[in-house]
Amino acid sequence: MKRALVFFLLAACGAKSTPPAEPAPPPFKPTAFSVQVSGQGRPILFIPGLACGGDVWDGTVAHFGGKVQAHVLTLAGFAGEKPIPPPFLPTVRKEIAAYIRANRLDHPVVVGHSLGAAMTFWLAETEPDLIGRAVAVDGLPFFPAVQRAGATAADAEPQAKMLRDQFAAVPPGGMGPPLRQFLGTMITRPADLDRVLARAEKSDPASTGQALYELFTTDLRPDLPKIRAPMLIVAATDLAVPRAMLEAGWHSQIDAVPVKQLVFVEGAKHFVMLDQPDRFYALLDEFLK
Repeated sequence: MKRALVFFLLAACGAKSTPPAEPAPPPFKPTAFSVQVSGQGRPILFIPGLACGGDVWDGTVAHFGGKVQAHVLTLAGFAGEKPIPPPFLPTVRKEIAAYIRANRLDHPVVVGHSLGAAMTFWLAETEPDLIGRAVAVDGLPFFPAVQRAGATAADAEPQAKMLRDQFAAVPPGGMGPPLRQFLGTMITRPADLDRVLARAEKSDPASTGQALYELFTTDLRPDLPKIRAPMLIVAATDLAVPRAMLEAGWHSQIDAVPVKQLVFVEGAKHFVMLDQPDRFYALLDEFLK
């Protein structure tokens, strides 16, 4: 009787039992990329281009001397990483945003080259409150418009499909020759080309072709005005394109970005950070002040 009375009084006074603690959510494990983290300080994400490993950013990371927290990505299917099923680029974009949130990175800087630069534009316009600053290195919101400003994704579809099918037809282990031809026009020094190729040739042919297909059929230009992060856009000049045409092409694509700085780097092919590292590092340092 007494025990029942005690229980009644406890209930009447609003006594509550302590609920069991909820288990912590499991750590986020991306499938669309691997990450190497080093250093302490301001978080910076580095995204490489087509078929490349994160080692294309080794010199840039070394330049910071451990004074930033570098998150260096290698995308799925590239440089020996495990492939993922399509769609490729949308999955990469969503998982990078999820990675930033899961690791509580406070408005990180995102630095991307080529395909990675296109991803940087895409992240900046779809996640305008997530990114602090963005750096696009010789990559555009819509690559097919380089040759014709009025090009559309539908226009690019046949060529994109052809490139996808050509890469998909490459046998396993056969990426070396096509990538040497592909990358050979984009890197000046043979030693740099050999170093990049050593990992790039381990890329999955089908993944490389699918990434090219999606890159050439994804037009990011309409949503560029949504970008809030300041952008540094770095463009190579050592190309077989007249300078006036080159500059006009860039401006036609990126003028809608609200806050931007467009810099043309002399004497650099597509891999600006390898061809003109000192100039690139100086631009990066100034932009991040």
